[in-house]
Amino acid sequence: MSTGIVFYSRSNNTRVAAEFLAGMLKAELIELVEKGERKGFTGFIKSGYQAASGKKSELQGEPWENAKKHDNLYLLTPIWGGSITPAMNTFLGHADFEGQEVTVITFQADTKGSGSEKIYEKAKEKVERGRGKFLRGVALHSAAPGKFAGKDYIESQIDKIF
Repeated sequence: MSTGIVFYSRSNNTRVAAEFLAGMLKAELIELVEKGERKGFTGFIKSGYQAASGKKSELQGEPWENAKKHDNLYLLTPIWGGSITPAMNTFLGHADFEGQEVTVITFQADTKGSGSEKIYEKAKEKVERGRGKFLRGVALHSAAPGKFAGKDYIESQIDKIF
């Protein structure tokens, strides 16, 4: 069985987790790269608005095609404005999850993971609509928006779960 880790990261918290998990699971990394930029304060405000509005973003390539070949998928994304990122929305909208088992791992500033269940329900609906099996959602803590929580902190959370 092969494993793919699909991730989007703006502040490197999710990237560190994806790379660490890929090493643990001997998985292929599939990064969601947006064509537009999200830099600075304006990018931060735009990002929160787009996420809260359920918008999608234009991605480079077709990462959903790379993800098709894996039996197990881990989808890693920050939570912005109480919602999933536009990049992950795009991926979920295009991916065909037929025969795949999917775990969603989210990162947010809230240490309690408030609101993450709503994210998992939306992801579950899209995975099952794509004929996949949603296994679970896992809420992890990152840092304040735009900040990096640190490699050791992020990796220790992944290590506790897996």
